[in-house]
Amino acid sequence: MSWSAINLRGAASLSRVANIYEVQDLRVPSTRYKIKVLERDGDFLAVPNLCVKTRTGEPDWTTGLGRTELEALADAIARMGEALGAAERLTPDDFEWSDPRDF
Repeated sequence: MSWSAINLRGAASLSRVANIYEVQDLRVPSTRYKIKVLERDGDFLAVPNLCVKTRTGEPDWTTGLGRTELEALADAIARMGEALGAAERLTPDDFEWSDPRDF
């Protein structure tokens, strides 16, 4: 039996952690961040553990989507690259990190 066929007994959904990747990027504090890729029912979701805040200081979380693990990972990296490239003069205060227990 596949993990996706398990009876959820009232739960809304089930995802599987497909992989966790570490991205080295000199534009972020500590020069790296992680992306967790979740396999869902028929697609993949890639979730970075870091985001760039908006000009008003609000976290602007992004994700990557894809039909495969690698498509979702590439989408998340592209979206993070756009967010990092659009920001001006980044300082550690311009970032929000997810809870370390999530990764």
